[in-house]
Amino acid sequence: MNDDMQADNTASNENDRRSEDGLWKELLQGFFHDMLRSVLPDMAKEADPEKPVRFFDTELRRLARFTRRYTESPPDSRKFVDILAEVPLLSGEDAWILLHVEIQGRGGKEDFPLRMHRYRCLLEGRYNRPVAGLAILVQPIGDGQSEGVYRWERFGSLVTYKYPVFKVYEGDEDALRASENPFDLAHYAGMMAWRRRGDDARKLDYMKLLLRELDARGWSHESKSALLWFIEGVMFIRDDDAWKEWESELDKRKEEGGMYVSLMERRGIEKGILREKTEMIREMLLSGEPEEKILRYARITRDQLDNIREQTKPPVN
Repeated sequence: MNDDMQADNTASNENDRRSEDGLWKELLQGFFHDMLRSVLPDMAKEADPEKPVRFFDTELRRLARFTRRYTESPPDSRKFVDILAEVPLLSGEDAWILLHVEIQGRGGKEDFPLRMHRYRCLLEGRYNRPVAGLAILVQPIGDGQSEGVYRWERFGSLVTYKYPVFKVYEGDEDALRASENPFDLAHYAGMMAWRRRGDDARKLDYMKLLLRELDARGWSHESKSALLWFIEGVMFIRDDDAWKEWESELDKRKEEGGMYVSLMERRGIEKGILREKTEMIREMLLSGEPEEKILRYARITRDQLDNIREQTKPPVN
């Protein structure tokens, strides 16, 4: 095993698994208005696309302090993304919306509708303003969890909270591919990654197809580069031969446009960040920092931490 922290121990090729929460967060923030047009057209009609959307990461971190401790396994922050956005409207007002992206089933054994309800209540209570909600499900989580409604009733009191649910794993393949909305192409990539999970040969076919779609679009270089980064990350090819074929496909296009060069440059940057992160974790281990602190700050799994600990041990004479 090399010195770089492997995101998945079974992956033997150079395709390091990218953080799925980071992939989705970057996609949604970078293509926010495109997402609204596809997923929440009513809000898109009222939103002002000429004004920037503000994202409040700090507010959500503060909010986490007020959430109840879980009696069973806590939600794994790598398996969901919370985004709080302030969207300027054409009327001159601003609207707040909380996006909850569920990446790998339920993040722990929590009640998903309850989480949506609780965060909305805490935000509205703390900031004294209404907050819309949107659930984005990358994978199925069960009918009871994906209905888009929270209900509670007792002693004559009734609480009902309904919110829209966007299911990435569902959609019309032909319509998504033909769409001129960049977010729809990302939706298509996420949907096919789920439908062809475990079949790298088929995923490679779809990645090549998406590459041709990107070539044919008149979108900006920045948008194409961001989409290509997302597509490559969300598909995630494990098989060595399939990955080499994908690399060969990209090499053929290097001279055709900057989109491919940007992808290679970003890969290099990410690998450098990964090395720095691994070294930081090693220093924390050597200084005796508690495991839970390392897991929380480094946002890695316990298996990844064990691998780095094994690499950090001094050689036996």
